[in-house]
Amino acid sequence: MLEMTRGTKDKLRKYLINADPFLWNALDNKNKKGRLQELRALGFLSSYSDSANPNYSRINQDLLVELGIEGVLERIVVPKVTSLFTTDIINYFRRCWEQGQTPTFKYLRQQGLYRGRYRSREIYEPDWHDKESPTGYKDPSFVFVQIETQQNFVERWTVFAGLWFEEIEPLLGSTGMGVI
Repeated sequence: MLEMTRGTKDKLRKYLINADPFLWNALDNKNKKGRLQELRALGFLSSYSDSANPNYSRINQDLLVELGIEGVLERIVVPKVTSLFTTDIINYFRRCWEQGQTPTFKYLRQQGLYRGRYRSREIYEPDWHDKESPTGYKDPSFVFVQIETQQNFVERWTVFAGLWFEEIEPLLGSTGMGVI
């Protein structure tokens, strides 16, 4: 289990319940129904029925009761981030963060972290043209950066980027899990 000071727990808990997007955009699904299904498939929120429609505040509260902030990070957020990004990508992001610059748009495209838009719909899946997909943040890059999609440039870091590099990553190194 991640060991944190009470201050770190409180800070991360407040960011979890107040930051948008939900769970810092680390989940694969980007609509509430899909996110609930994904969390239930991971073994969480089993008390929710298939027809449940709680708001995100309630889901966060229930996750914090069920897992605590340590469990949310250790069992949901960190595994999702480490499955989305290679060590080389995280290292590149960290170097950019430490130098006060954002990753280049070209780098995100080259690494397959941002696929772009086609006719006002973001390209989500190989068969994207056969589906009615909602627009939104689906590409992995949106976990760490905000992209101005009309002009195709990296606008800024997300709240999660700061938390990852300044709060979460140092905790990973202290648990034997190692920094990715």
